[in-house]
Amino acid sequence: MTKFLEIIANLNWHGILQETLMITSFVVIVMLLIEFLNVLSQGKLTKVISKKPGMQIITGTVLGLIPGCMGVFTAVSLYTHRLFTFGAMLAAMIATVGDEAYFMLALMPKTAIFMFAILAVLAIVLGFVADKYLKLKNYAADKEFSFDIHDHDDCCDKPSSTFSFKNFSFLPKRMIILAIILVILGLTFGGVIGHTHSDKLIFSLPAANSVKKVEMSDLNITHIHNHDCEHEHEHISETSHNENLHHNHEHGIDWVRVTILISAFFALIVVLFTKDHFIKKHLWQHLIKKHLPKILIWIFVTLLAVNILLQFANFGNWIYDHLFIVLLIAIAVGIIPQSGPHLVFVVLFLQGTIPFSILLANSIVQNGHGSLPLLAESKKSFVIMKTISITIGLIVGISGLLFNF
Repeated sequence: MTKFLEIIANLNWHGILQETLMITSFVVIVMLLIEFLNVLSQGKLTKVISKKPGMQIITGTVLGLIPGCMGVFTAVSLYTHRLFTFGAMLAAMIATVGDEAYFMLALMPKTAIFMFAILAVLAIVLGFVADKYLKLKNYAADKEFSFDIHDHDDCCDKPSSTFSFKNFSFLPKRMIILAIILVILGLTFGGVIGHTHSDKLIFSLPAANSVKKVEMSDLNITHIHNHDCEHEHEHISETSHNENLHHNHEHGIDWVRVTILISAFFALIVVLFTKDHFIKKHLWQHLIKKHLPKILIWIFVTLLAVNILLQFANFGNWIYDHLFIVLLIAIAVGIIPQSGPHLVFVVLFLQGTIPFSILLANSIVQNGHGSLPLLAESKKSFVIMKTISITIGLIVGISGLLFNF
């Protein structure tokens, strides 16, 4: 108990808050821009579908790759209305990683794109196999879909009228969202939010037992961890570990700050010149009230929990010696139809504590909260979908551990 209190007292609280602000800012701004693009196109970006089953599977994969919930909700809606085969819906579920996609793009863009490419290939292959060989029928075809899929009502008018200089008003909700974006811009300009400061938290954690390179925001960061064939682990002090994690920010471009500044600038324009309906229904009710508190809390709690756990000297060693158990835990957590818990594995991967294969296995199984409407409308479809994804996740995870991937 004394050691735990000592760890709490010595936590890098300043770093935790900076990291939380950086990730939350990036995620919320990108979600705002995607929401705007979806409304501007009247949902056509997520509702392009062909009568050919093969094109349905490819469309389902594309919908699954869209960060967040909109694409998967649309895929489930199309499935329940007999416009998607089971294979197309399965492809969307395999391809998606829910809101964690935003976090991955913010923290490790190159690795995230690589992972999404793997998930896309798996999704298409499994979708075709499910439709051609498993002959799974649409178990939700006889039901009406009742889940909120962000359909756009008549007050949105035409796409051309969604964005106009005439739409500006002093709507209180608009002013609050503008204030949030201006605060993000101010903190980013001031250097509070950015790679130079925000990377201190994850990469100042105690060393894990692996030799790997993890990139964060297009900057290569080498993690040097020592272990030999007999698993004789040498504990590396935090001081020496930090010396190995050398970041040359002085002569490089802080891409995190640049990305947030550019995204926030476009978000500012969107909020200034979109209709009150978009502000009230899409940004305020959906993004600010529903997603922002959850994102903020999950990021803070996850970073805090991982930071506490990894302060215990033997915890990293335990993970390294029990990777198969960690794989099973990652897959079990993946079953949860919710975004948030999976962020733990993203942070553990970034810190170098778990290999890519475990993160990939978790990503295959988990669907964020995109599978919630499927669970509500067809429990049988949900169970079969999860059974297939768990099986593939286990195969990929175990293969990765065997071949050190």
